[in-house]
Amino acid sequence: MKAAVCLALVTLLAACRADQVGPTTPPDVRTVVARADADAGPPSEYPFGPDTYRYSGPFAGAPVPPLVCDPARTGAAEYNGYLVSTVDGTSLDARVQLPAGAGPFPLVALIHGYAGSKSGSGDIAAMLLEDGFAVLRYSTRGFGDSWGQVNLADLNLEIADLRSMIGRVVDDPNCAINPAKVAITGASYGGGHSWLSLVQPQFTSPLGTNITIAAVAPIAPWTDLFYSLVPNGRENESINGFGGMKLSFVNGLYASGIRRNPDRPYPNYPDYFIAWHAWLNATEPSDVDPIWLQIRDGVAGYRSIYWQQQFWNNTVHNRVPVFQVQGYTDDLFPLPEAKRMLLAINSVAPGYPITSYFGDIGHPRASNKPEEMDYVLGLIRPWLRSILINNTVPASKIYAARTTRRSEPFSGDVLTVDDWSQLSSRTVSKNFDGPPRPLVNPATFAYSGATWDPFVMEGAEMLKPYAEAPPAPVIVPTSYASFYASPSDFGETTLLISGKPTVTIDGFVVGHRVQLDVRLIDESTPGSDYMITRGTYTLVTGRPGQRTHQKIEIPTYGNRWRVEAGHRIRLEISNVDAPYITPSREPSTTTITGVTLQLPLQ
Repeated sequence: MKAAVCLALVTLLAACRADQVGPTTPPDVRTVVARADADAGPPSEYPFGPDTYRYSGPFAGAPVPPLVCDPARTGAAEYNGYLVSTVDGTSLDARVQLPAGAGPFPLVALIHGYAGSKSGSGDIAAMLLEDGFAVLRYSTRGFGDSWGQVNLADLNLEIADLRSMIGRVVDDPNCAINPAKVAITGASYGGGHSWLSLVQPQFTSPLGTNITIAAVAPIAPWTDLFYSLVPNGRENESINGFGGMKLSFVNGLYASGIRRNPDRPYPNYPDYFIAWHAWLNATEPSDVDPIWLQIRDGVAGYRSIYWQQQFWNNTVHNRVPVFQVQGYTDDLFPLPEAKRMLLAINSVAPGYPITSYFGDIGHPRASNKPEEMDYVLGLIRPWLRSILINNTVPASKIYAARTTRRSEPFSGDVLTVDDWSQLSSRTVSKNFDGPPRPLVNPATFAYSGATWDPFVMEGAEMLKPYAEAPPAPVIVPTSYASFYASPSDFGETTLLISGKPTVTIDGFVVGHRVQLDVRLIDESTPGSDYMITRGTYTLVTGRPGQRTHQKIEIPTYGNRWRVEAGHRIRLEISNVDAPYITPSREPSTTTITGVTLQLPLQ
């Protein structure tokens, strides 16, 4: 029934859009300044509605066989079986690996990426064992051979499961785990779990043992999942005017996570999750639509560390060390996911032990070059050993690697600083004038359902090398403007961009909802363009028929990239960045009268 309703809705929207044209330009004009939000500070408390999730019920399964450690163990060992979550009795498929020795061992819970299982990241598990850690891996509910259904890292289910799994292993005396030395890490979905574990870093096991999370290392994670999936350009205010959906990623991830396992003959996505996905694809984002509000409340309010007031009011003061890894070139969970937490945490708890690495790592467009992955792991491993074994918290650092083209090796050029403000030493800017440039949003644009191949997404979740070219953005001539600048236009011979460039657009807008997308391209020889960074901003004017003067500041995701002498930068501005982001279905006209490009340089 829901599928039929969504199909009817899509058909109706298509029919309505077929007769729409760009709006006329009435004489009424007012001036509005739209800026990116403040850089630092935690969010104000927001009255989110109730969480949406589903207990497993008839899909809870049985713990057959159970996971138990052998009392007669004399050396390194591996144990597989099921552990039961105390949340709702769901049986989760788990693996515990113990190093040689008698223990007690520090424990690292290594959480897989979206659609993964306990078998993922075996290479990282082997390194952790070599370093003297016990390793817990398990398939989160609805994935792998675990029972239950996927609830997208919900605090009330998956994050409670995480505590339950750790508690079960601690309660088995033959596993010989030190409950005061537990760390959480993982990539992407596992990175989201890692951050969310800090909402409650101290808890008790099912048998009453006190457990302490002593460190977390989220790799390519989200911190505000709502912003990650529907970015509006206001990096710390994702719920203030909803942005466009990341079409290719949302649909690619959704497809990759559908389980087809005859031993689990039921849908691994719950009903609300299927309905959310259909609604995201069928409708324009709206903060008055009840389904969109339910999605906002569920995703931001109960699946994003940034919006957790319990963390900001209480647990941040526990100062649990964090090592976060974020990709400049990760278009799913880009640099703002790390920046918002880095700056907000230090505004609340100055000197907090948080170390950051920024590079060409994560989901596409990121390359995940093996040499860079080895470099990052070479930083994380001694950091974990220092905390879990030597009882010493390392000094906080920010590592920023210079990215290179996909065909080139890892640069090894890594800037090390103590503070975000030190990533760049100065800012240069270029103003672009000239005749007005109109952008007419093609509300009838028949964007395809182009998406990332599910196998590409599964590889990205495990940080596998990505060598292919990502889908090229669609160019709609009536909604496209380009501007050019060489290093000499900024008074430089070369440009080492280090941080987050911004694009400020001055002009006139007609339309209730306007989506503006920007891309920064390094042009060298024909056919060798490189996308330095991109950004998006959704402006909700609330005045569909009024012409307003707007000054719009659009933040990009950022990069550390060198524009060589003889190259030039192409700045592209459009209403369309498909198939990456769903174009707005609402008609609008933007007349650009001026553009300023600001570049942070090192």
